[in-house]
Amino acid sequence: MDQLIIGTAGHVDHGKTVLISALTGVDTDRLQEEKQRGISIDLGFAPFILPSGRIAGVVDVPGHEKFIHNMLAGAAGLDLVMLVVDAAEGVMPQTREHLDILQLLGIRNGIVVITKIDLVEQEWRELVEDEIREELRGSFLEAAPIHSVSAISGQGIEELKTKIDQLTENLEPRSYTGPLRLPVDRAFVIAGFGTVVTGTLVQGSVRTGQKVSVVPPGLEARVRNIQVHDRDVEEARAGSRVALNLSGVEKDEILRGSVVSNPGYYSQTFLLDVWVELLPGSPRRLKNLDPVHFFLGSVRTVARLLLLDRDELKPGESAPVQCRLERPLVAERGDPFVIRSYSPMTTIGGGTVLDPYPEKHRRFRRDVINRLQELKQAPAEGGDAAFVRRKLEELIAAGTDRLIKETRLSKEKLGVILEDFTNRGQVERIGNAYIPAFTLKEFEDKLLAELEKYHRRYPLSPGISRAHLRGHLPRAFGQREYDALLERLQEEKKINVKSDLVSLFGFSPEPKGKEKETLDRLTGLYRSGWLQPPSAKDALEKAGADSGRKDELFNYLQDSGILVKVSEDLYFHRDAYREAIEMLRRHFADHQTLTLAQFRDQAGTSRKYAQALMEHFDQQKLTRRVEDHRVAVKLDRA
Repeated sequence: MDQLIIGTAGHVDHGKTVLISALTGVDTDRLQEEKQRGISIDLGFAPFILPSGRIAGVVDVPGHEKFIHNMLAGAAGLDLVMLVVDAAEGVMPQTREHLDILQLLGIRNGIVVITKIDLVEQEWRELVEDEIREELRGSFLEAAPIHSVSAISGQGIEELKTKIDQLTENLEPRSYTGPLRLPVDRAFVIAGFGTVVTGTLVQGSVRTGQKVSVVPPGLEARVRNIQVHDRDVEEARAGSRVALNLSGVEKDEILRGSVVSNPGYYSQTFLLDVWVELLPGSPRRLKNLDPVHFFLGSVRTVARLLLLDRDELKPGESAPVQCRLERPLVAERGDPFVIRSYSPMTTIGGGTVLDPYPEKHRRFRRDVINRLQELKQAPAEGGDAAFVRRKLEELIAAGTDRLIKETRLSKEKLGVILEDFTNRGQVERIGNAYIPAFTLKEFEDKLLAELEKYHRRYPLSPGISRAHLRGHLPRAFGQREYDALLERLQEEKKINVKSDLVSLFGFSPEPKGKEKETLDRLTGLYRSGWLQPPSAKDALEKAGADSGRKDELFNYLQDSGILVKVSEDLYFHRDAYREAIEMLRRHFADHQTLTLAQFRDQAGTSRKYAQALMEHFDQQKLTRRVEDHRVAVKLDRA
């Protein structure tokens, strides 16, 4: 493992900063106030060259309870922690609180370091070690080695270096193939260089010249320079303490807790679905919508906790919760967090982010609670699969790229989950997208039901337009997916798709009873009207038909080839229309041109009908108007 972060934890004045100085040769108290008061206030950092030659980044956190928020910003993302205990004082309140925080943050590797052993007798040291063992029982440090040192005299320091080297030798490396994620813990300006941000690179990698996004506020910047352990580098990978010199963003626009990432990958959220655990030793219960101080990564905000399955959470209990945040932040599924009581501030619990971009929930919804219980499972137990399924349900249909962005899973891992879903029949591929099988079945049933309803209401219509039918499905179901669904239903012989019209398979308009009588009367009116037909309105009135069915009746007569539509409200019987075309042929057999008056007289009709017919013939490319007369164009094809 070529990159790792080691951190300290422990009560104020137990020697964390002096210990780091003995290990690294660096004084991490950079603030004047820290030197004056003799205690750490903010985070400190130092490079640590291990005996094997590997370089680790060391984070020194403040121990005073007033600066727990700074401790929390530094404790996130540690590979190994040194829990520091003063040999003279033993376990103290902040020792216990820091231990609770480390446990809640999911840190699993550590060593206990007893400091200032030059100030106590051997017998006292043994008593302190017994006290520590008792305090650590049941925690992740229960079996951790305990090492005693004196940072002043140097006793035990070299042995501690060797022990840390051994403990970190086989730690699982962080993924640097995923998207860049750097939670910012400091932002400042260097004269002549501009804005600089620092943080622990928890995922991915970053290179000089790369475009990045800073969220919040959501601004794009460019990486001008990268430093790791005060050395310029071209690239930094996950597990490094990194300083980035950014152009295009001002220092005042960046907050502690902002995340530097790939553009367009992360967005800020005011809502989080989480699983909260209240510490057994919590001094108070949590009631619905109680405000708490919320710590995730390097960000600190206030959150109100919506208890989804109960009215209060007792010490030692855990439950699904929706966090409503006062300040937006960037989160990832699986991120650990810590909560502290609003007033007085003390650590009372923490938990894990289940969904960083949830919908707003109402309480006591069994489907929501069951879904969050599924998401609570570890990835190996199906937690990732449950998350993908939930995202698919929310998105309705999504391709692989969209799902990678929404779930943050690797392409390989997502592919395995989707293949398993498909083999189980839980998900189907439609077009280039995946969709839950039950959702696709629901859409199929919906379309078929709408077609059946349409045919009952408009039995003379050959079908409904594709666009109109799509309006019965959610907008999130894209056009490509809709077209693919129609194609599938046609292949399964459930529908017919002809041009722009969709109908049920085997359906054909067939008038019966009174409907047929009405159509026959309309046909007779247009046949008798010949080249001076009635308007559609008059024809409907004379036929005793409902004017509201105009489109349906006339579309049927037109689709059946009985009537020919010449203009918006003017139809001709097909025999009269053919006769008009024959008149044109006969005329142009002996003449080069035809005037409107000549056609009117030959047809024995009025100027109104003659003009409508001639303009229609122009549109059909049978004739072409030249000044005040027509010439034949494609009359032989009519």
